[in-house]
Amino acid sequence: MRNRNWNHEFPEVPEHVHKIVLSTLAELEDGKVKKVKQMKKGKIAILIAAIAAVLGMTVSAAEIFKWNKRAAEVFVADEAQQEELVAEQIAKEEYQTISDAGLTIRAIQTIQDNNCFYALFEVVAEDESVQITEDCSMGVLFDYQGEEDPFCALSWGFVGERQQAVSNSRYYEIYGTKAEPGQEDLHMKIQFTSLNAPGAKAMDGEPVLEGKWEFLLDLHNTEPVRYEINKEYQIADCAVMVKEVELTPISVKLVCDLEDVRLLEEKEGVNLEQADSIASLFINGIRYQDGTVVEEEGYQELTVSWENGIYTKTARLSSVIDVEKVSALLLGESGDEIVLP
Repeated sequence: MRNRNWNHEFPEVPEHVHKIVLSTLAELEDGKVKKVKQMKKGKIAILIAAIAAVLGMTVSAAEIFKWNKRAAEVFVADEAQQEELVAEQIAKEEYQTISDAGLTIRAIQTIQDNNCFYALFEVVAEDESVQITEDCSMGVLFDYQGEEDPFCALSWGFVGERQQAVSNSRYYEIYGTKAEPGQEDLHMKIQFTSLNAPGAKAMDGEPVLEGKWEFLLDLHNTEPVRYEINKEYQIADCAVMVKEVELTPISVKLVCDLEDVRLLEEKEGVNLEQADSIASLFINGIRYQDGTVVEEEGYQELTVSWENGIYTKTARLSSVIDVEKVSALLLGESGDEIVLP
């Protein structure tokens, strides 16, 4: 341990936490702290253990990495779930703040798994007369450091006025749907170039402030829990062969026989080729083993694909779930169940 530079091991934590960790690790090296229990959560676990050793108290991940209120509105989670997502590095608090040209942008938090990506920023104009509305925009560029673009869909913009009142400060969000997830982490450089006034429909307005605000965020995946189903279920009174289900705390993937899904398509009078959704396959709820039901909005589709006789639907869950407790998916308005083995 003596030759390790701990100053570079925890670069993305608050200063007071950083100092406590360094102090504890120094004491560990000097033999002043006799024992720190080893855990499996990598750097986060070492950080928590170090603080606990110094303060002589129990410290949780949630007490170190605080969820932002807006992020908690997008991904509904109780305190225990928030803590677990931090420990699993699905949720990560960011510590990057850049000021230029009278504008300060702060990267606040990312939440992601192998299917979806969410990043939250705060944009603040020094001049309080500059009013940032939901119709304002940011000039923004994305660079994946020489790697292929990992997203099949990416959207961004300021939060609506139902979520935040108009002022010189406003949250800015980026939503991404990942394509085929790889095993290696990627680095995404996000460069903001301007704050723009409201423009015409689907068009940026004139720049209000121009400058350079550059952030580097990690893109990584979460290993899902996979269930081989290969069983026929009655969904909207049609026999549908369900082949596979994948779950993470924030998303679900459903794989079915395409020929059977075509029956649902015909019954509902929709057309997959025209990007229509099949309502009877909406994930409207998650049933736990104790009978508890976590209700879902059912309109969180990320991707739908069909090829080689296979229909695959991926959706982001509106509420964070405990994957280990899930016993069934509830589909459509009728609540047809797909029971997990």
